[in-house]
Amino acid sequence: GNEHAADSLFNMWDSAYHALMSQARESKVRYSIITEKLTGSTWYVAGGKSSVGRLIKDADGLYAWSDDEHSGSLAMSFESVLDKAGDADVWIFNDGGQQPYSYKQLRAEYHGYLSLKPFRTKRVYCVNSSIVPYFEEVSFRPDYLLADYIMLLHPDLPRRPLRYYRALTD
Repeated sequence: GNEHAADSLFNMWDSAYHALMSQARESKVRYSIITEKLTGSTWYVAGGKSSVGRLIKDADGLYAWSDDEHSGSLAMSFESVLDKAGDADVWIFNDGGQQPYSYKQLRAEYHGYLSLKPFRTKRVYCVNSSIVPYFEEVSFRPDYLLADYIMLLHPDLPRRPLRYYRALTD
């Protein structure tokens, strides 16, 4: 019995999402991005047709797996990720730990991370899903996540605070 209210909310969110996409396309700078990190000996990157792949596309970012047809994750070795996306400008991943993630932790987890350009240039961002309501919100408000992606991928656009992602500490 709330169809009108539901339609109104959807239209508001849809308009916000498309306005953000337009803003991203006005940018003169397009960064490339790499997602996630090693889990054991496997790096699960987002497929090109996954929700994350679609968000990167809508944010007008460059993504090494954008042409991939998978809607889920791709299991890769570190060497494959390094070869295909090691020169990405930005690196993002999720973590559910109790403390903010640091470069020191990444170094301790896997020394190979030092080979990644975003590690060396200090452009690594983590969403701590135990602290921020990432999983609770992004399914219903993809415009919130899109806004974060745009801020990370287009440094020439007017700045606004990131909702989910935080730069790693030293």
